[in-house]
Amino acid sequence: MEHYRKQLMLTHLDKSLPLYIETFGWNYAESKFDRPEGYHCYHWLHTTAGAGEVHLSGRTFTLSANEGILLKPHVPHFYRPLTEPWSTWYITFGGSQAAAILGALELGDSAVIGWEPDSPLAAIHKRASRLARHPFGLAGLDSSAALYRFLTDIKKFGSADHRRALSHYYERLLPLLHYLEEVYSDAAFGLNEMAAYMRISPQHLNQLFHASTGMSPYQFLIHLRIQKAKELLIHEENLAVKSVAVCVGFLDSSHFVSTFRRLEGKTPEQFRRLFR
Repeated sequence: MEHYRKQLMLTHLDKSLPLYIETFGWNYAESKFDRPEGYHCYHWLHTTAGAGEVHLSGRTFTLSANEGILLKPHVPHFYRPLTEPWSTWYITFGGSQAAAILGALELGDSAVIGWEPDSPLAAIHKRASRLARHPFGLAGLDSSAALYRFLTDIKKFGSADHRRALSHYYERLLPLLHYLEEVYSDAAFGLNEMAAYMRISPQHLNQLFHASTGMSPYQFLIHLRIQKAKELLIHEENLAVKSVAVCVGFLDSSHFVSTFRRLEGKTPEQFRRLFR
């Protein structure tokens, strides 16, 4: 197999979706492309083997194996192989919320993103080849869902500027997250106890949590306790709010109520009435 290309038929419904795929494909030997006016929609390009060079906005990027870049619509660019062959996989896409979704995933900037050889991203060109053989193997809502999954995989497994992938930080924290399910009700359990369980410093633990969740370890624990409180409020109708607070690790019921209101926008009793 030297190449494949799948051009999706886009209906009016497809073009109104938050995300839609226009084309995707794989080239065993990528050639030189010069687009002085850019491409009309988003264009993701990554290397499966060899290496290539991308010129974009006055900068030059090298794409080696398991590295890719997002080219924005209508931005002039030029790319060419540095090796023979330069094998690439690409996907072009748009959608009414494409820019917002890319921004939320922090993928809006054109930068080289890399991933490990055992990442799901490394084999996507092989999985996509099977879909390319079917006339309607990826259409409509299926196309939108598949594209969203692909973009979230870039967020999860990709890394830019030599930073670790999000999945790395999450996997480091997974033992602690499981342990928190057992000890969240202990009001004495806090940052120092979490760091001791992980055998790292509180500062390092803060870095891991911020990288993987966007919040501190203490904030994560408070969110977990409130989540557990919501479950009790729904399923244990006769359990007083004060008792719920104790069950999830709050010693002070007023602190529990104020924290619940701050995070949920309503008091525990107001939340409970939603399910009666």
